[in-house]
Amino acid sequence: MKDKDSESKKSEEKIDPNCIFAKENVNMGHQPEFDYLKTLGVYEILIYHIYLAFSYGYLFTLLKNIAVILSAGCLMFLMGVGMKYSRHRELKDYIARGVVLLTLGQYFNLIRDTLPNLIGWWVTGEKFYISRSLLIIQTDILTFAGWAYFFIVFLKKLKLSDFQILITSLIMNFVALPLFKIMKQPSNYILSQFLGYFVLTNADSYFPLIGYFIFVAFGNWMGGLYQRMVNKDKFYTYILIFLLPIVSIYHYFRCYYSIPFLPELYSVEHYCLSPGPDAIVRCMATLVFLAGFYKLHKFLGKEPYFVSHCGKNLNQYYIISFTFTTHTYAFLRLTKGAEYLNDFKYPDLLAVIASFLCRSLIDLNDKYIHFTITTLKNPMRKIVFSLIWITTIVCLIYIYPKVEVYANIWNDYLSDSES
Repeated sequence: MKDKDSESKKSEEKIDPNCIFAKENVNMGHQPEFDYLKTLGVYEILIYHIYLAFSYGYLFTLLKNIAVILSAGCLMFLMGVGMKYSRHRELKDYIARGVVLLTLGQYFNLIRDTLPNLIGWWVTGEKFYISRSLLIIQTDILTFAGWAYFFIVFLKKLKLSDFQILITSLIMNFVALPLFKIMKQPSNYILSQFLGYFVLTNADSYFPLIGYFIFVAFGNWMGGLYQRMVNKDKFYTYILIFLLPIVSIYHYFRCYYSIPFLPELYSVEHYCLSPGPDAIVRCMATLVFLAGFYKLHKFLGKEPYFVSHCGKNLNQYYIISFTFTTHTYAFLRLTKGAEYLNDFKYPDLLAVIASFLCRSLIDLNDKYIHFTITTLKNPMRKIVFSLIWITTIVCLIYIYPKVEVYANIWNDYLSDSES
């Protein structure tokens, strides 16, 4: 024991506290600023989805600007960092994690859109509901995350370093928009949805791998640097001095001036691809927010419970809040009609309810039920996972022949449709 203690002391003595990075991994513990960013990302998504589904609330303009600066990329960055800090970092662990995330994403698609809209279809026979129920294999953050893990495994098999993976992701991002403009779209909607996992299509293709993988790669690369970080104060001070002005100025010009080779701000192409310099600046913005949260945490001296709670239950917050939003939307449209939703007066109240619901259901499950799909053990995992995918296939076979107009991001999911 004495030899180990003396060796660790010698290694600590070799580290210059004035340096930002060491040669070996020295920063392997909990990083509180990551939890703060997760909390911001989750609550921004929670409230933003409610405002998009219903009327614009008081916070909408602020959230819209945060979405332009960060978007879901910050959560994908944290996923990339998590690959480095996970206790299970073998390629087989990444494959297993990818399978879990893909299945969790598919379960989410079923309970979020397919279930409530199928009920609406059975009750009313309105084409709106059957169209929306076909959003069954849409690309969302969880499905994206699953494919991202598989792609990381593929690149690691090619013996690429973290930096080479980052460069690969940057090339992918830069070709994503030109590829979309020249690519012939599939005529089959299901094929278009599946292809949307990887490239932007005219189906539902929110987070195609080609555009958003840069955030995972950037997080994965930065995770390696974080592990060697000795002086966070100096690192984050430099981030605020050099990157905050760049992010602020770029965001100002992006809001008030058009850039010929980039899509219009707030357009579908802009959000779904985050092309070129937009992606690079969003990566910088992620670091700026982390720097701000690090300074905030130092000031507070303790991580607030709601921040640590959200940090530990990121997926649960996302799934519960988004499912609540879509189910509430379907129920109110079914009972009150589309006109009621066009002038809905209580989006902020719904945001509060969704937040409370997330916290309550997670605590209830942790205290009494102890059930999560991601932690199921064999053979129960095989049974549950098989049921999810079999249900998906059955629903596809049932729904697809009945759909005449396809709901997707390009037609605002038929939100204003009366049919």
